[in-house]
Amino acid sequence: MPEMTIEAVNQAELPKLCNLFNLARVKNGCFPDETFEMAEFAQVIEGERLFVSRIANKITGFASVWEPDNFLHHLYVSPQYQRQGVGSALLDYCVNLFGLPMTLKCIKANVAACDFYEKHGWHIAEKAEGPEGKYFLYIRET
Repeated sequence: MPEMTIEAVNQAELPKLCNLFNLARVKNGCFPDETFEMAEFAQVIEGERLFVSRIANKITGFASVWEPDNFLHHLYVSPQYQRQGVGSALLDYCVNLFGLPMTLKCIKANVAACDFYEKHGWHIAEKAEGPEGKYFLYIRET
């Protein structure tokens, strides 16, 4: 596989990230059957620092961090690049850049994502329910 790069997102790429966001959520099946228009997506990521992964200049995933709380708000990988190290690379990049402790939320029904985070050293700090259903608040401290 060609080398992967991760860098801050270029604002012109936001429509591509919106498409990836919608595709990954629909394909996952754990989210409500809704897609986000660009204006809605812009609101969801407002004020966050976004990073994009690329392989052979193709966007393969993205992550966003709400820096004031050191909260990983989004981590999405294009379905065709899942289970190829993209999510792990994005996760490691954010942890290395922002440091620990860091938190994130994951919908309980998204078992694959919960397993992914736990495999990477995150543990459940809280169980709660939100608009998208029951979720876990994960924390990684070391």
